Amino acid sequence: MKVTHLEREHLLCLSSEEVALLVDLCHAATFSDMLPTEKETQRRLKRFMGEVQTSLHDTAQLLWKEKQHRSKLRKA
Repeated sequence: MKVTHLEREHLLCLSSEEVALLVDLCHAATFSDMLPTEKETQRRLKRFMGEVQTSLHDTAQLLWKEKQHRSKLRKA
């Protein structure tokens, strides 16, 4: 992961593996009972996790399919 800091904004550059991991983490967090109970905080977190999953899902899906394909080739 590479991060570029531009004052109050931060640009993340992630590998496909890191994107897939981030999507997995957001998916798990969505169903976690460890989220804060404050309604506004919950709303912000769920919105963020939804945006991550929506915008990065295609990249993660591609990586998961490649891994599944490689796994099948090794077994053959």
